[in-house]
Amino acid sequence: MSTNGIVHAEDLVKIYRMGKVDVKALDGVSLTIPEGEFLAIMGPSGSGKSTLMNLIGCLDKPTSGTLLVDGQDVGKLSDRRLARLRGRTIGFVFQTFNLIPRISALDNVLLPMGLVGAIPKSQRRRRAVRLLEQVGLGHRVTHMPNELSGGERQRVAIARALANDPKLLLADEPTGNLDTKTGRAILELFRELHRQGRTIVLVTHDPDVASCAERIVRLVDGKIVDVQVQPSAIERGTRVSVGQGQGQGAGGGGEGSRGAA
Repeated sequence: MSTNGIVHAEDLVKIYRMGKVDVKALDGVSLTIPEGEFLAIMGPSGSGKSTLMNLIGCLDKPTSGTLLVDGQDVGKLSDRRLARLRGRTIGFVFQTFNLIPRISALDNVLLPMGLVGAIPKSQRRRRAVRLLEQVGLGHRVTHMPNELSGGERQRVAIARALANDPKLLLADEPTGNLDTKTGRAILELFRELHRQGRTIVLVTHDPDVASCAERIVRLVDGKIVDVQVQPSAIERGTRVSVGQGQGQGAGGGGEGSRGAA
């Protein structure tokens, strides 16, 4: 299997110790994500999809197997180097937005720039405003999170994820707290980011959400059980490289939210 790609995983195993019991969350997963791909990872609760996202996002290390992110072996990195790779290479979008409530939309986007230092200080404010404009919130830059709708908060979260110009965008159930109309608008925003050349990995249990991706990888019990390439991806000539250990196959102010304040 080719190692070319922003992410290359080979025979990944992740075991968690739960009391006296070992739980195998991932069991021999192999997957390559080419730069510029829009990939969806699907599976029911307990399938291992969140564990796989945590590994790809350099939030954890595999128990065994090889995981390369932007050419670096995640399992061999120190915590400091892992944090550096994560901060400069990966942007995260979460289901619950995870904005800091006491600072403005603009300051939420500025925050990761200050933490990582990848963007020159003189360019940060201009870049943060431009990102908020890009996600349709140029008129909301000074608003606090509690003054924004659920869809607007998720747009701020996407702008924040793009703050350090990451090569890879990871989205964990990004429409899970949004109503259907707003969720569609957020997915269209991801499509536009992909058209601009972003590599996007979206984790979801919802087939309708996954259908916006070029390729869908399905996990069950920590193993890849199915890989589906969308017809539009075939027409565009998307390069696919996927394998499995053990022989398995490969907005506006009106935007609303479910369960959001």
